Amino acid sequence: MSGGGAIGMTRGYSLYLDAVRGFAALVVLVSHLGFYWVSGGSLQWIRDLNLGSDFVIVFFVLSGVVIAHTSRVKDKTLGNFATARLSRLYSVAIPAIALSYAAWAIMSTYPGAEAETRDFAREIFASLTFTNYVWFSEARLPTNGPFWSVAYEFWYYALFGVWTFLKGRARLCGLAAILLIVGVQVLLLLPCWLLGVYVYRCVTSGSSPVQDRRRAWVWTLAPLVIYAIALAAHLPLFLKGLTTMALFGASPYAVLHFSDEFLWNTIIAGLVAMHFIGAATLTGERTPAESVKKTVRWWSARTFSLYLFHMPVLHIIARHPSFDASNPAHTIACGIIVVASCLLLAELTERRLDWMRDKAARLRSVVANAAVQGRAKEA
Repeated sequence: MSGGGAIGMTRGYSLYLDAVRGFAALVVLVSHLGFYWVSGGSLQWIRDLNLGSDFVIVFFVLSGVVIAHTSRVKDKTLGNFATARLSRLYSVAIPAIALSYAAWAIMSTYPGAEAETRDFAREIFASLTFTNYVWFSEARLPTNGPFWSVAYEFWYYALFGVWTFLKGRARLCGLAAILLIVGVQVLLLLPCWLLGVYVYRCVTSGSSPVQDRRRAWVWTLAPLVIYAIALAAHLPLFLKGLTTMALFGASPYAVLHFSDEFLWNTIIAGLVAMHFIGAATLTGERTPAESVKKTVRWWSARTFSLYLFHMPVLHIIARHPSFDASNPAHTIACGIIVVASCLLLAELTERRLDWMRDKAARLRSVVANAAVQGRAKEA
């Protein structure tokens, strides 16, 4: 295929992005099965490659693509945008917070469990307001490290919403307020998310640098090769060393927490963006079989739950004294139970998203009507 013009969010391309989302969720899950206390070192190579963290950046780029799309074709006002994003986040975030503490409480009953002092009020407040990692701080949920990326994405949504739907002084004040709240470390990964917005605008505006299938194959496959070479050359370790030098020898994680590899993460995001732009051309006119579409959509629609629920469930199972990490059968059974549990929880949370959006929209309408009536009475 050749020729110019916008590619757009075709069904084939949208399905491909859903497939990537589903695959990324599996990689994150398997990377956590690689912990020594889950698999006894048999999957240590996954931990050494740090694939789980790398594929979280794939989620960031995907998120930018999706949010740019929904803001253009569906959530076209700030109110609708905010309602949709908050409903989406809280439909899974609140159960994830509850499950994190439930897992912690269950583990505390295990024989030999050590007493642990936690600042519950600070952790819960930070998680509900997504301020876990503002200004070099860390309010980490017990048993649920992956929650960090949601705390980041909330602020990316907020920045995008203010920039897109507000104008003039309101926009400047909104952006300034958000920047003052979040500080540095959240913003270090903002370019990764914004590259997703760039991908969407690139493939839908007719300005894509990929206009033929030959070049599209290069753009799609070259990032995979570059990524493999970079890992083989230990580029992530080199870049982390540069960050350590810039911090005068301090540990990057101690200062920046989950933004400690922001240089490498930005490179990954650039490679992912390049891959997505190439894939847009290759998948634009594809019509997958109906069975393939149903399978991919079904799995993709549950990946947010899998991402936020799997670690607490994993802790409950693999931390139990009867669990034998050196036994492959235990590890395999653990993985199956974790996936099944998350899929079940998805039916109770993520799959009830339309109901939550309806309730949120009604609440917003009630508040708006009350405000109008109040102003009318004052007049």
